[in-house]
Amino acid sequence: MDRLWHDAIRQALGASRLKKVYVAQLETAVRRLPIGLMTDFEIQRRLLETLKELEKQNHLRLPRNKKKSWTDRTGLPRYVTAVRIEADAKHQANRKVLDDLRHKTAWEPTWMVAIGPKLRTLAELKRAAQVNQYLLRRPPAPIRVPHRERALEIFGDEKALDTYVRSGLFGGRLSLDALDCFYCPEPLPYLAFSLDPRQTRGKPLLVVENANTYWSCCQANDALHHYGAVVYGRGFAACAAKRETQSRPDRETEGAAERANDGLRDIETRLNTAGIHYFGDLDPPGIYIAFRINRYREKNRMPLLLAHRRLYQALLKKNLSAPADPSHAKLHYPDLARQWLGPDLAGLYLQNAGSVRWPQEGLTTEDIIAALIQDTGHD
Repeated sequence: MDRLWHDAIRQALGASRLKKVYVAQLETAVRRLPIGLMTDFEIQRRLLETLKELEKQNHLRLPRNKKKSWTDRTGLPRYVTAVRIEADAKHQANRKVLDDLRHKTAWEPTWMVAIGPKLRTLAELKRAAQVNQYLLRRPPAPIRVPHRERALEIFGDEKALDTYVRSGLFGGRLSLDALDCFYCPEPLPYLAFSLDPRQTRGKPLLVVENANTYWSCCQANDALHHYGAVVYGRGFAACAAKRETQSRPDRETEGAAERANDGLRDIETRLNTAGIHYFGDLDPPGIYIAFRINRYREKNRMPLLLAHRRLYQALLKKNLSAPADPSHAKLHYPDLARQWLGPDLAGLYLQNAGSVRWPQEGLTTEDIIAALIQDTGHD
């Protein structure tokens, strides 16, 4: 019987995530044993004897404060402290490693001496030690490189800085600039009528979703120089991968939106453009893609995309339609269409949106040129 009681209590101690285990839990465990006709008094007496024996065997510690930590009615402690020799030894070893890293590392004086000693986790301190080594041996006039090149040099992992490109390391206390590197977003294909930013300054960008229309728009813009550049927005399709009804888009969807918008910002910076117009398919997914892009941009305080209503108008007027895809019905939101297209164009679109769709490939280069010539700049 003694062995059963010992095993039951040790098992209950081991099952607890906390070292402080209430005796009520241990009493519940022994009452499940085949203990026969024992009174509460006998159970509590036997439990106390077992706890004292386990304390001698260094499996637990009883509280020393008899007044606050023991119960007069039962004579039992309110709790015991589990002794976990291996875990405690590991914890002590980790604490020594942490203390050594904090206080015995020769921290770089400009940045790391104020950061390193205050870090709390082993992962942070190991990362800080790697950064420290780079900063201590960096040349007087270091060359700035893309962030993944620097990450591979410092951490042996080219993606190690990806999650810090906006916030910086160590709670924002160390920027990429301090590591002599810069965020290099995934590029979006684009074609500018000139690579001289003095020629493209102040002109908007035009983003289109499909490859064939991208080619036609590039041809039209080469003739008219209406836009600073035409951008192939292939990455934006992933923004509509999840339905609007989901409360939280998954990490992959958010990442796609982030990368696509970073690519756009890079083009804007290179060409010194102003404003972004968007032209996609006239169907539920095409409008929904634009909605998801703008929702991301609004959340991140970025200027919204503008619908190129002149091109949408030309697409509806030419009326080269295809049968609607029944699977697109789940993304059909009339209110979004009205917001994106405006009430007049949306009215024309919504009349037949349930039965047909208008792919943007309905417009040729000549159609696009004609629409842009009519365009006054207020789409």
